[in-house]
Amino acid sequence: MALAQSVASLTLGSTAQLQGPSSATPGSVRPSLSLRSNAAAFSSQSHFAGSFGLSWSAQSNGVSTSKSNRGAALVVRAAAGESKKVLIVNTNSGGHAVIGFWTAKDLVDAGHSVTILTVGEELSDKMKKQPFSRFNVISFFLMFYSQFLELREIGVETVWGEPSDLGAAVGSASFDVVLDNNGKTLDVVQPVADWAKANGAKQFLFISSAGIYKSTFEQPHVEGDAVKEDAGHKQVENYLAELGLESWASFRPQYMTGDGNNKDCEEWFFDRIARGRPVPIPSPGIQVTNISHVRDLSSMLTLAVGKPEAANGSIFNCVSDRGTTFDGLVKMCAKAAGKEAKIVHYDPKAIGVDAKKAFPFRNMHFYAEPRAAKTKLGWESKTNLAEDLKARWEDYVKIGRDKKDIKFELDDKILEVVSEPVTAA
Repeated sequence: MALAQSVASLTLGSTAQLQGPSSATPGSVRPSLSLRSNAAAFSSQSHFAGSFGLSWSAQSNGVSTSKSNRGAALVVRAAAGESKKVLIVNTNSGGHAVIGFWTAKDLVDAGHSVTILTVGEELSDKMKKQPFSRFNVISFFLMFYSQFLELREIGVETVWGEPSDLGAAVGSASFDVVLDNNGKTLDVVQPVADWAKANGAKQFLFISSAGIYKSTFEQPHVEGDAVKEDAGHKQVENYLAELGLESWASFRPQYMTGDGNNKDCEEWFFDRIARGRPVPIPSPGIQVTNISHVRDLSSMLTLAVGKPEAANGSIFNCVSDRGTTFDGLVKMCAKAAGKEAKIVHYDPKAIGVDAKKAFPFRNMHFYAEPRAAKTKLGWESKTNLAEDLKARWEDYVKIGRDKKDIKFELDDKILEVVSEPVTAA
């Protein structure tokens, strides 16, 4: 594979030094990292120990990995003879970026070889944000040890480039599976799909959107419901169906939460709860939506890679299998934070505010059911929103967002009119 094998070296004061190839070919020995300080020492081929309370070890070829944090241990062993080469074309912005990150990790755990191509340039400002700061060694140090070499150290190859010219980024490499987690329109996805077919890929997976479903009084949305035919995602799905691929499938996610997400979801609620502010919710507050954990989405995609025949030609609602009301989400966020929340219900039109700007979700019943994934792939949700929000609150506090200076102009406009909050019991 025509990928740079340069040697990177970075010193932070006199405390840390990094040496090793900037990207490792899947199956080769991992880069070597040394971190020298009074507290810790690390080698990617042996272990890491010290005040950080971490240890890590790996074997090449994706056969086995193990890591521990304060006594907890995780061991994953890939099944021999089932490995596929997977290319993930990953967006460099928006909430969908985290899907590629966790899918890469899950695919490696399942024994596959993964290359993740992020759109754009490695040293751009966008790469300083999550999940990109967790892709590689350099970003790890620039983010002051923000995460632990999570992709490259498990054998994921990380490259940057443009979807219109994949060959320039991956050279002559070939892949069994290509996952497009970037394009929203046919002009962006078509070059990727055409390249995949021309280069012998046996399966093409596309991250679409549940937002293309037409509004309906009958909820939840299931695969086969009417969609907006002029939507860019739908045009891509139509093209893939006619391209003559050996296997293809489309996945329609909705709202997401989870570690590494760089688009606000539960954070919007935490911002208000942390500061003791009322939480303004469009009336009546019983609108149902779906907040999916990204690990449910990545596990579904990983199953599809392992079951190309079962996935072929299918549309999958890529969501967790439980819905929640707007008011219910406030209550769960408050419980996760260990605080009391006050809810203010309001009519956006009566107050004269744009609900799209004042609230992070669609002001309507909008949730989908993962019916096809359960019946065709044997998928099951493994997450629990109420419990997951506790972890998200811990991360929220850890990064200091609870102390950040945030303006609430639209909230204040709403509260001037509606002044009697309801306790979120």
